[in-house]
Amino acid sequence: MPANAATQQVQEPSPVDRDTLTGLMRGGALEAVLERTIHGKPEGAIGVCVLGIDRFRHINDLLGYDAGDRILREVADRLSRWLPRNGSLARLGGDDFAIVVPGLEEREAMLSGAAILNILEPPIPLDQREIFASASLGLSIYPEDGGSAPQLLRRASLAVARAKARGGGVLERATNPNGLRPEERYQMEGALRRALENNELTLRYQPQVDRDGKLRGLEALLVWNHPELGRVQTETFIRLAEEIGVIAPIGAWVLEAACRQMMAWRQAGLAVPRVAVNVSPLQFSCPHFVEMVRRVLRETGLNGDALELEITEGTILRDIEESAARMRELRSSGVRIAIDDFGVGYSPLTYLHRLPLDVVKVDRTFVSEITKPSGSLPVVHTITVLAHHRGLEVVAEGVETEGELELVRAARCDMVQGYLIGNPVPSAGIAELMMQPERLTTHFHAPWPGGY
Repeated sequence: MPANAATQQVQEPSPVDRDTLTGLMRGGALEAVLERTIHGKPEGAIGVCVLGIDRFRHINDLLGYDAGDRILREVADRLSRWLPRNGSLARLGGDDFAIVVPGLEEREAMLSGAAILNILEPPIPLDQREIFASASLGLSIYPEDGGSAPQLLRRASLAVARAKARGGGVLERATNPNGLRPEERYQMEGALRRALENNELTLRYQPQVDRDGKLRGLEALLVWNHPELGRVQTETFIRLAEEIGVIAPIGAWVLEAACRQMMAWRQAGLAVPRVAVNVSPLQFSCPHFVEMVRRVLRETGLNGDALELEITEGTILRDIEESAARMRELRSSGVRIAIDDFGVGYSPLTYLHRLPLDVVKVDRTFVSEITKPSGSLPVVHTITVLAHHRGLEVVAEGVETEGELELVRAARCDMVQGYLIGNPVPSAGIAELMMQPERLTTHFHAPWPGGY
């Protein structure tokens, strides 16, 4: 795609359909253009790109809204100069823009995304300073990623969210779970929408043990058993649930089911310390998330200190101040907060002091590398030392071998989780485990080491 192509739009929008700040068409007008293009039965693919300026809220907070508006106009101008002749460009609102280019296959679309990132790299002159405004891009392609304009724009927008979760300044491709053809994906979407009412979702629980092999908690893991597809990989259907807008009811069901199960265990005389529940990025960002958690605790009768919410590092770093405020609200109800997948793709150690956390979960990629020569043992030890300095507990997840167990113990991790300790099992399996706690200490052949 030529970077110096003309900027003529596919169809000029009316003045009412133009954004007053940038002069670009509005999101609704772009969606209509995309829908007309799809209905015209194009011979090739259609590339849909959504762009979001990284940390734009902080630009507004630090420099003021007038400066933010000037940056938006400059970004719009650079994108307009780059836009190919048959492309359409719109401002969706806030700091989000969208581009639609017919005839754009995946490889060309990825190259175009890289070109867009490049044109935004030069600093933006602003009074007596220069502002670097990086962006995150999300890309979806018709017909692979959807058959309608709303689907394609939504999936590109979700890809932007994932790009920002990676730290920004990158391109993220909309996903196609398991390489499904469009008709197969459509069937899976319908099946997932019905999964809750058909009782196809279940929870399994994986134990977390302390340095003596004593049970300290359980992580609730969601499983989808489809009558025809069989067990669907969790990462696949969670991402799909986010894309089609059903993550909120699924997330609420998981939280309520885990809390009710905790109460059932306790009423049966089983002293399960606490249960950890994973929270998706979209779920955590929901304005009513905190109140939903409080409602579930009230309705189930579970004390807040028996619940731990696992939030990924990328989710928190999207907006660290807003995340911290939401976490403080949750902790005011007694809920423990764990940062999950810690250390992947970021430089997060400096952020720990700003977050109201209880637990740091060392990502399994570090654990899997810990036994190799020049492996990750020093990194895990550094994370543990810093976390302990902040009064936080450390969980090593994904422990699968005795060698890994020995070294995460040597690194002074407080708790261990993984297939070596125990597989995820149904609730009945936890009842059996509580009756035979020695099963958790099978691989703890020596006292907890004195340190790294």
